[in-house]
Amino acid sequence: MDVNVNGLRRGSLNLPRLAFIGLAYFSLAPAIYLNMGFMETDADGPVMPLLFILITIAVLPTAISFAVMNNRRPSAGSVSTWLWESVSPSAGLWLGWVMITAYLVVCSIYPPAFGLFFNSLLSIFGVDTSVWTGIIGGILCVLICGYIAHRNIRLGAAVIGVLMVFEAGFVLLLSLFIVIKGGTLGHFTLTPFDPTAAKAGITGLSLAAIFAFLSMAGVDSVAPVAEEANTPKRLIPLATILITLLAGLYWTVTSYGFAISIPVQKVADYVNAGQLTPVLPIAHQYIDGLDILVPITGFTAAIASFGASVYAASRLMYSVAREGFLPSFFARLHSAHHTPWNAEATALGVALALFLLGTWWQGSVAGAFGYLAVIFVFFILIAYLSVNIANFVYHLRYRRSEFNWFMNGLIPVAGVAIDGYILYRAFFQAELGLPFQTGSSIVWFSLVWAAIGVLWVLWWRRRRDLASATLTVYA
Repeated sequence: MDVNVNGLRRGSLNLPRLAFIGLAYFSLAPAIYLNMGFMETDADGPVMPLLFILITIAVLPTAISFAVMNNRRPSAGSVSTWLWESVSPSAGLWLGWVMITAYLVVCSIYPPAFGLFFNSLLSIFGVDTSVWTGIIGGILCVLICGYIAHRNIRLGAAVIGVLMVFEAGFVLLLSLFIVIKGGTLGHFTLTPFDPTAAKAGITGLSLAAIFAFLSMAGVDSVAPVAEEANTPKRLIPLATILITLLAGLYWTVTSYGFAISIPVQKVADYVNAGQLTPVLPIAHQYIDGLDILVPITGFTAAIASFGASVYAASRLMYSVAREGFLPSFFARLHSAHHTPWNAEATALGVALALFLLGTWWQGSVAGAFGYLAVIFVFFILIAYLSVNIANFVYHLRYRRSEFNWFMNGLIPVAGVAIDGYILYRAFFQAELGLPFQTGSSIVWFSLVWAAIGVLWVLWWRRRRDLASATLTVYA
């Protein structure tokens, strides 16, 4: 293993550890637990499997672009580095701002998720819950994740893997048990794959697609840890495609069981009653007292996903700081583990602050989760558009002799078209039609923050010659 005292510890992550981090970032169980109510009520139909299939297909071009660029230029800076080199330094620096924002925001959705499951577990034992008990749960989540992040990334990835396998295995077994029992729609019905089953039409499907996309917005997850991987030019592209296909298959299979478990109206009743997740009463209906495993696996899932998100956020901050565009504090490495602990601790602190701010703004822990999750969709879609642009432009400008019409032409063009459509339809159009506090303010906040990023880039352009900077990539 290359200790590399001047940088991240190389060779720390093999393919299984990369898969653990990537699949944990995908949030396998939380995607079902926390998104089912939003997806089925917005679509007004049991169409989760259909949405997961469509979103998996839609995100594949972007996953391929990530794989291609990771093969060419592995870097903790990920898309920021690639856009810097292929389009312009200013575009790359601005993308660094966008991606750091995306990763910090995704970190912030797991404390409220943990808080919700914490309240659910307390309720099972007859303890009265409130916003404050949810906040206590969220703080506990930050502390646990901080302990895991403080260790070396090999150990952290292993812990994340164990937690992820536990929660994903339970959800899969429960779903298969529901299918065996037949649910309420009958054995092997095709209704969950029928778009006409969504009574809310295209508008409802668009709203539901936001949360389906939120689940699949993980194809970028292993790119920031490329410099710590073993043979990153080979393993990072392989892991990127592998985790994307595995996650899509997992959600299609598991969501089918829950889609046929109870009528959509009952799902809506649970949501309107403030139920944490429809999966909890569904589990009680099918496995009785073992339903306690829902909040328990919710804990482990939130911690695993939070840990993977902290890795992504801290590596992006580290990569920007080592080039001199953030304080050197974020580029300092732990003396023993060679991990960017200062950046990791900052990501944990920002996640806690956003969680508390979101809870205050929305008036509930559940509201904070939904609000912050949609903000993440905007910023990560900008990154997804950018990786496709980088794939096309980089090969056109610097690898013209190796330009492949399919991998570097059709694939990135399709990725831009699909991601652009999702951004317009499922973010701008859907959210601007909602009340300011719960919907349209998300759009305006996102645009203002992106514009502040432009001002930040302009400030740096006056202070440094960006074109003369040489970025750090894996050699």
